[in-house]
Amino acid sequence: MSHDERKAGVQDRIDTLNRRTFLQILGGSFAALSLAGCDFRPPREEIVPFLEQPEEVTPGLSLWYASTCAACPASCGILVKNRDGRPIKLEGNPLHPLSLGGLCARGQASVLDLYDSERFRGPRIGGKEATWEEIDRQVRKELEGVKERGKKLVILSTTITSPTLLSAIERFKGAYPNTEHVIYDPLSAHGILEAHARTHGRRVVPWYRFEKARVIVSFDADFLGTWLSPVEFTKGWAKNRKIDPRHPTLSWHAQFEPRMSVTGANADLRVPLRPSEIFDTLLAIAHRIAKKLGRGEERWLPQGRKSPVEEEILEKTIDRLLETRGRSLVVCGVNDVDTQLLVNAVNHLLDNYGETIDLRQPSLQYQGDDDRMRALIEEMGRGEVGGMLFLDANPLYDHPERERIARALERIPFTLSFAGRREETAGACTFLAPDDHPLERWGDAHPHFGVYTLFQPTIAPLYETRSAITSLLAWSGVETTAYDALREVWREKLFVRRKGGASDFETFWTNAVRDGVFLLEGERLPLAPFEFRPVARIRRPKAPTTEGFELAVFAGVALGDGRQANNPWLQELPDPIARTTWGNHAAISPASARRLGVVEGRVVRLATGSKGVELPVRIEPGMPEGVVAVALGYGRKGVGRIAANLPVKKFLPIEVEEPNPGGVDLYPFLGAHTVTLTPLDRIEPLARTQGYDYQVEPMTGKKREIVRETTLSELEHPEAEAHETEPEAEADLWPEHPYPGHKWGMAIDLNACTGCAACVVSCQAENNVPVVGKVEVRKNRAMHWIRIDRYYSGSEEAPEENPHVAFQPMLCQHCDHAPCETVCPVLATLHSSEGINMQIYNRCVGTRYCANNCPYKVRRFNWFDYAHDDLVQNLVLNPDITVRSRGVMEKCSFCIQRIAEAKRNARGEGRDLIDGDVKTACMESCPGEAIVFGDVNNPNSRIARLMKDPRRYGVLTEIGTK
Repeated sequence: MSHDERKAGVQDRIDTLNRRTFLQILGGSFAALSLAGCDFRPPREEIVPFLEQPEEVTPGLSLWYASTCAACPASCGILVKNRDGRPIKLEGNPLHPLSLGGLCARGQASVLDLYDSERFRGPRIGGKEATWEEIDRQVRKELEGVKERGKKLVILSTTITSPTLLSAIERFKGAYPNTEHVIYDPLSAHGILEAHARTHGRRVVPWYRFEKARVIVSFDADFLGTWLSPVEFTKGWAKNRKIDPRHPTLSWHAQFEPRMSVTGANADLRVPLRPSEIFDTLLAIAHRIAKKLGRGEERWLPQGRKSPVEEEILEKTIDRLLETRGRSLVVCGVNDVDTQLLVNAVNHLLDNYGETIDLRQPSLQYQGDDDRMRALIEEMGRGEVGGMLFLDANPLYDHPERERIARALERIPFTLSFAGRREETAGACTFLAPDDHPLERWGDAHPHFGVYTLFQPTIAPLYETRSAITSLLAWSGVETTAYDALREVWREKLFVRRKGGASDFETFWTNAVRDGVFLLEGERLPLAPFEFRPVARIRRPKAPTTEGFELAVFAGVALGDGRQANNPWLQELPDPIARTTWGNHAAISPASARRLGVVEGRVVRLATGSKGVELPVRIEPGMPEGVVAVALGYGRKGVGRIAANLPVKKFLPIEVEEPNPGGVDLYPFLGAHTVTLTPLDRIEPLARTQGYDYQVEPMTGKKREIVRETTLSELEHPEAEAHETEPEAEADLWPEHPYPGHKWGMAIDLNACTGCAACVVSCQAENNVPVVGKVEVRKNRAMHWIRIDRYYSGSEEAPEENPHVAFQPMLCQHCDHAPCETVCPVLATLHSSEGINMQIYNRCVGTRYCANNCPYKVRRFNWFDYAHDDLVQNLVLNPDITVRSRGVMEKCSFCIQRIAEAKRNARGEGRDLIDGDVKTACMESCPGEAIVFGDVNNPNSRIARLMKDPRRYGVLTEIGTK
């Protein structure tokens, strides 16, 4: 049986095997059994040598470029690892003042978006390929026609912070005065913007200084997950969550929310609330604070209904806020102007403006105007718009009024999209002028007052795409490149305003490109006093009257607003709470599940009015009864085969036969308050990566202290000793390993780990970890080398309605007495002289004895050849790491390739390794800086000090793995 026949028989048809086919395959397998151990085929490679090798390129060595992440509007700074002319890995830029070296999961995965083989290959007119000369000629003709007809020309975009792109838009408006630039954001901050416009006269999102806050109270703001700038906020939040003798006190964090979020799971106090109860709870807090301060300001506040929160919890929260006036912070993720006015009033009463809330250096990351967008839709319907250009905007997917927009677009004669990848709005446009990927172009961003960052190309454009800056300038009659336009803007707007530093522009520019960021000192807005009068005009949100479930729609950690739905790394990234992949679900509380009579995986119809979708149920502890929560970003069709989870050999090894394999789209439900849930007679198993939600053995009922916790008061007790652990095994058959040189080790601070899963994607990108698909995940065959276990307090038999949550990253423990090493018949897994449990791939014959004997269940087996033939996507592979074939076991290697690189660099510099030279991929990406790696034998290393920390413990030490 040939390899292709065997692959077709086993891999593509595994779900439809009958007994006869199975025996045929088995017979062929026996014939090839003797060669199984040698079945380790390197990928086919084609080499193209340099005719004249660039001076800065050394084959096999990496170059790093500073740039900016464009996965979301936060605009974090990144460092791009470039190997032989291709970007293969992203890390956070430690010089960037917002992200400070951290990078989220979506940012890590954005390098794979560059190599999406379903990106547009070039410009199109009417769906047919065209040249840029044809595009420029016909677009200019259409633009002149719109102007002559006296119609409005609209550039519709999401928030743009690029000074150069905004300058190009202004030049475009100069050439075509009938142009208006309208901004909307799918995950809108309109409520925050309008509330501050009314109370402070500034339509801005403040700079929330979580690192300064001693008490944080959040109302449905998932600031550690997806709200506004999560990497920045995680950095600030984590600073006050680490136990350090220099900072003996920890911040206190309360979360009021309608679903279990990443932020809520990390809170000290979490209170489940229905969405309709948030306003009344905020109003009750505002009234009591104003009354206790005795300044008479409560007269401005409207009268409210009684808060559903228990009196003791409410008073505890208020007392803590009053104790830390000027050092507290109240935030809210509800996109409602009146609710945000109430939040502003509370923060004003607590003297937080100017301390933990900075309006002089505000954020520019979100500027969308929901009111103007609604007005634009009306204008489009009346025929007042003669042309539309969509710039990083996809309203036919991510706007709730997309059906009205689609009908209006059909009557607009000129429509153009700058989309670089397939999307719903681009498919409805006559003209397509695809923008470069952010890693292919020059550009800039201004995410905060005083902070300017640069994009720089790290690879030549893979396809016939062109920067939107170049396109807009070309249609404006300005013949220049994006690079020259960028330099001109930075010379005229930044270089002349600098304070100190380089005396000439070329030095200034070189420094900015090298660092990736420029900090403009003194860029601040004037002080703005708080005006209480708008608060008196607050309108109470109407209470839901329709019987049914209140709907909580949210952005998930993996896909966010859905722009990266065609990214397989993110589709297979488990949700931090539900631990689900490849699609969304309807999350309801155990009480709601009992009322409906449904079990997990039961499909329900979620409907309101004429709109309805079908999706499986996830029973989620910690949710209030009568609430259903569903993630956005899924259910996209016609934009890529990964987004739709369609059966494609080169992407997914298994076909998924379901009505909605790629999840369902919830954007049409934005703004809906109540929905109905109707159980259907169908089960769709969730693709979950965690089978046990509790630390209680289901058979014996015994609690296993896998995650160990204590209180701060117990830890600070003068007689406190190292954390109590199970006694280690006394009998030992093996001698201790000698480590005369280095002994590598890792420590993870569970107090700083938020469960955000940035480390999971970072490890996947660094180590060529494959994607296996939805059906394989259901079979517990996910390949991630590091997983984030999420545990609830309580047990499966007695679940708690509002459980405490603990996250625990779990990877290979590199045991000194590793159970896997003793059972491998071919010595494919063995111990190094530096304490690393190594896996030798070309020795492995796939017995899986090691996986059976691993108590941590962190070894991964390649059931199929997951490597595919997509030559473009394969460009992302790290050449330092072998691509594993079928039948081979793999696991965490402590990024041994990085250890080797650090040794090589130190040797070249004539010195020894120092602490910090080696950073694993998971450690380097972690926004909370929870992971520490280093040489345990170095007494001055950070890891050596942590090994003596009283909180230090090992998992399952009682079995003697060491």
